[in-house]
Amino acid sequence: MADEKITLWAIKISGNSSAIRSFLMVTGIPFIEENAWGKTRTDEYIAKFPTNLAPAIEHGSICLSENSAMMRYLCRAFPTKAGIYYPSDKWNEIDMLLDYIGSGICDLLPKAVYPILGFPGCPGDVSAMDATKAYTEEATKVAGAELLRLLEEKYAGIFLAKTKFLLSDKPTIADFRFAPMINFFKVGCKVPPRIQKYYDEMEKLPGFKEACEPVVEFASKNWK
Repeated sequence: MADEKITLWAIKISGNSSAIRSFLMVTGIPFIEENAWGKTRTDEYIAKFPTNLAPAIEHGSICLSENSAMMRYLCRAFPTKAGIYYPSDKWNEIDMLLDYIGSGICDLLPKAVYPILGFPGCPGDVSAMDATKAYTEEATKVAGAELLRLLEEKYAGIFLAKTKFLLSDKPTIADFRFAPMINFFKVGCKVPPRIQKYYDEMEKLPGFKEACEPVVEFASKNWK
């Protein structure tokens, strides 16, 4: 199956899509990209991807969504190309970072960033309810402040305090999950200098900058 190309279902301007796209491009794993826009709620798509989310990948009979799961799978399926980004001696730290990115800082995006970009909010968000929409701007500022706090205290202050990349001197799949999202974080707050320096290091990886270009083009006009 390692000879079969990956099919990546993605949305060009999606930060999450740029995460898995950047990993595929940097590792050199052959793939073709399909536009998932307007298809994620179709019966055909849901039959493959029950989460009905994009990005997602197909590889032979394997169908996966969720960036962390996809990256771990690719490291196993293409060990010579991708295995170095999920070293066994760093599994614990990498898995912690992956979970924390998904349930922590990225959870703020619908509140801190989506209203500015014109994306719909999630159920229960201030911007998504008629009764509270008038407070969207205020809520966005509060969420943006929390986004900045996490970037300063957790990422610049701990995860990047002593290492070039997240808790590592070499990039791992945790970096590919986190770094592309900085292009969306910049909409919610002015990122700390240490975060920008880190992103600049990621851009030195061949293919990373190109993978993120659609998101940069879309989001940069709203950067703080």
